[in-house]
Amino acid sequence: MSVNDNIMQTLSFLGYPIFPNIYTGDSDTYLVFNINASPEDFGDNEPGYNVNFVQVHLFCPHTFCSIDTRKQIKRALLDAGFTYPYEVDASDEEGQHIVFECEIDEVIE
Repeated sequence: MSVNDNIMQTLSFLGYPIFPNIYTGDSDTYLVFNINASPEDFGDNEPGYNVNFVQVHLFCPHTFCSIDTRKQIKRALLDAGFTYPYEVDASDEEGQHIVFECEIDEVIE
């Protein structure tokens, strides 16, 4: 399973739209994620795996109580094999924007 699929499957229980990179729908509460990969564990000039640096972004209105959702996201990512996420509040006047930063290794085949 790809890292994209893992993220989408892991967080689908929340019931919010979740998409890689950008969401263009109408929901006021949604998730997007982005992944940056770094090759590691080189042998014979080839990497053995990628370290995937993942950011999951929760967007929701200021009126939405996001405390339980934030806890659920962190626990679900950890249970799916990601490192325990850092939580960064990037909210602005338009709404809440909570960023969860974590990592997961992926073997290169």
